[in-house]
Amino acid sequence: MLYLYLALSFAAVLVFARKPIHCPLLFLGTFLALLLLHALVLAVASLFVNKKDPDPRRFSFFRKLLVGSIPLLLQLGGIQVNLVGANALPEGGFLLVGNHRSDFDPITAMYAFGKRGLTFVTKKENVSIPVAGRLIVGAGCLSLDRNDDKQGLLVIRQAVRRIQKGEAIGIYPEGTRSKTGELLPFRVGCFKAVQWAKCPLVVLKTRGTEQIKQNFFLRRTPVTLNVEAVIPYEELADMDTQAIGQRVRTLLTEEGEGKWTE
Repeated sequence: MLYLYLALSFAAVLVFARKPIHCPLLFLGTFLALLLLHALVLAVASLFVNKKDPDPRRFSFFRKLLVGSIPLLLQLGGIQVNLVGANALPEGGFLLVGNHRSDFDPITAMYAFGKRGLTFVTKKENVSIPVAGRLIVGAGCLSLDRNDDKQGLLVIRQAVRRIQKGEAIGIYPEGTRSKTGELLPFRVGCFKAVQWAKCPLVVLKTRGTEQIKQNFFLRRTPVTLNVEAVIPYEELADMDTQAIGQRVRTLLTEEGEGKWTE
């Protein structure tokens, strides 16, 4: 997307520039206009999302719109995402869990898992973000109130029903991003989704996203998403959520890049 907009801006210079001095301003003006137009399209589309009662029939459309726009953000910010272990992903629905190091974690994961239509359980505060909040709800992300256990249980049940229909749902067991890089205590209730949905558990280790904010626009930021393990439901069926959480924590704190390579 970024390269398309750059090409169109260059074409505008070739067609409309009358003097060399006009070239930089015409190029920059066209490029910024295209970015604003893109943002306007997203803003208008977001108006058709009912945040309190989103239409599941439109999840696919808004997911494609959102995931299709993420590359532009990544390219502008110099963010290079590498997914390792994609071939190990199971067919059908699964629950994805991982470490949480940055607000960019779900963005990079949704981009990397674009073909699988990954959506996340997200804190309710994110739904209040202008435009983006409506779009993530429209794409199928589930809003979670971290201070309301009853509402949290309802969200987990929603996730279970969608996993059983073949969707990929992601959640960060820490509940919030770690500012030190060390794993925070898990909210192990999220692992009930695996047992209720009887689905595989995908463990994803994220590296590099904590550098994005300080590098954005300034330098390239390599981000690695590594599929550490795909655990079949049968291995988790007789475990309690604390034990599942400990197994996931061990996988996320082990050194190395997992057992898969690309």
